[in-house]
Amino acid sequence: MFPLTNNPNKSQAIVKILNMRVYSEELLLHLHLLIWTRLRKCSFFEWKDEEQEDGYYKNLLYSLKQKLDAKDEMSEMNKLRRRIVEVVFLLSQEQYKVAKSEKEVHDARKAIGRYRMIVALLFACLALCVLKLGGQCS
Repeated sequence: MFPLTNNPNKSQAIVKILNMRVYSEELLLHLHLLIWTRLRKCSFFEWKDEEQEDGYYKNLLYSLKQKLDAKDEMSEMNKLRRRIVEVVFLLSQEQYKVAKSEKEVHDARKAIGRYRMIVALLFACLALCVLKLGGQCS
């Protein structure tokens, strides 16, 4: 709000008049006259709103962009968390498959070892039979 007069005593007097709520026509007329003359002398009046301050919209836009970026970051973080859960699940499946394959390989090696032992026993039995038969046939 702009001052009505440059003299602080007159301004204080006007405030006192308004505060006392004296409604005599003579005082109101004097008050209107004082205000009107002050307004006529004033060549420029601007209502100063917060929105009209320098950089208000720039700061508002910047803060809104930061909020949007924070929400985007949260959205990206949520997407990454979901992807991490998916990858952990896929990793556990792959680990299960690897463990199963390793067990199958271990079981196959055991079977091969058993077959080798059987084949070795068969050769031993064959050799024994050949030696026994070879001695009887001569």
